[in-house]
Amino acid sequence: MKIKNINTLSIDNFIDTFKNIFEKTELIAVLSEKKRPFSNKNNLIDTFMIEFDNLKDEEKKNIIKNHPDLGNKLKIKNNLTEMSINEQKNAGLDNCTEEEYIFFSKKNNEFKLKFDLPFIFAVKGANKTEIITEFKRRLNNIDTKKEFAESIKQVKKIAFFRLDEIIDE
Repeated sequence: MKIKNINTLSIDNFIDTFKNIFEKTELIAVLSEKKRPFSNKNNLIDTFMIEFDNLKDEEKKNIIKNHPDLGNKLKIKNNLTEMSINEQKNAGLDNCTEEEYIFFSKKNNEFKLKFDLPFIFAVKGANKTEIITEFKRRLNNIDTKKEFAESIKQVKKIAFFRLDEIIDE
């Protein structure tokens, strides 16, 4: 979609188009819509990122928690946004072996118990091996503030990839 078309979308269509840039978080789309017109793709992306950055930590944590567990067999088929389905599928997480599904389930649970957050990783361009390596690396982290910051970084990276894919400039 071109910027000129994005700038002319109705408010409802704009929000509907961008409501899952930050997983299941319409608020960022609502706030960003008010900043139209956007001069170009970078201006739109920057607006979304600034609106996210302006949120309180508790709101950011809620957005992080909206993201699905990676490699969860049941959720890959059900209750995911179309964007998450495609991202996990492209990383090969829709065709894990039974052992890989068990690994992901166990590690997702360990991660949540340790950090009170789901494991967030921008999987675009990654494969299962890279995701597993990152899972193991981050589970060794002992600093919850550092992990929260990493989760924010990953959420923003996911949002960037999603915006970059939607906007054709």
